[in-house]
Order: sequence, then structure tokens, then C-alpha cells
Amino acid sequence: MTWNAANSWAAFGAAAVLAAADRAMAEGEHGMHPPKYKDLQDACGHCVATANDCLRHCLGMLAMKDYSMSGCINTSYQVVAACGALQALAAVNAAQVPAFAKATAEVCAACQKECEKYPDSPECKACAQSCKACGEACRKIVA
Repeated sequence: MTWNAANSWAAFGAAAVLAAADRAMAEGEHGMHPPKYKDLQDACGHCVATANDCLRHCLGMLAMKDYSMSGCINTSYQVVAACGALQALAAVNAAQVPAFAKATAEVCAACQKECEKYPDSPECKACAQSCKACGEACRKIVA
């Protein structure tokens, strides 16, 4: 294929369209496919981050031969898995979000309950608060 004026104009047009799309996304416009579950997606992301912090703390305690937080290890790991999956589904407006949110709310409630047993641990306290907020966000979707 030889390069000619028509190819130049086509390339220029494609670049202009892409630039406009990038600009619209940067300005917060979502065009035809806006996020339906943005608040849930954000809550899940925060919950994953705090649960990972809690998990790291609990594993550190385990390494010191302190097994008192073994329940917290279990529930925070489940939150990382469930909320990470729900965050990914919410990001793409998946039809399964409401059903998955119902199960994830239960996982968050269990983790919240377990983490609340350790109010003196900043990691567990933050995880409990995040799980509470994420569970509430999940229940809003289910309702």
C-alpha cells in the first residue's frame, strides 16, 4: 500500500477522534456507557486495600507465634477475594453485580465482626470500618 493524501486524512481523522475521546474521559464524561456501580466499585477497592493491610498485620502476628488473630486472617483473605472480584464486575457494569453484591455483603459483615474484636489494632479497626462501608454499598445495590 502506498501512502497518499487519503491515508493522511484518515490517520488525521482517527487521531482527532481519539484525542476527543481522551479529552472527554479526562473531563469526566462517560459517553454512552457510564459506570452504573461507581460507588460500589470505589468501596470495594478501599475494602481490598484495608483488608490487605489487616492481612499483612495478622500474618506478622502469626510469624511471631501469636495465633490470636487467625480468624481475622481467614475473613480478611475472603474480603480481598470477594471485593476484588466484585470491584472488577462493577467496573464493567456486569449483570451479575447485584447477585454477587449480596454474597459480598455477607463476607464483609463476617470480616467486620471479626476485626471489631481488635479495636487496638489500627489495621483491624480500619478494615472493620471499610467492611462496614462496603457492606452498606453492597446492600444498596441489592435493594
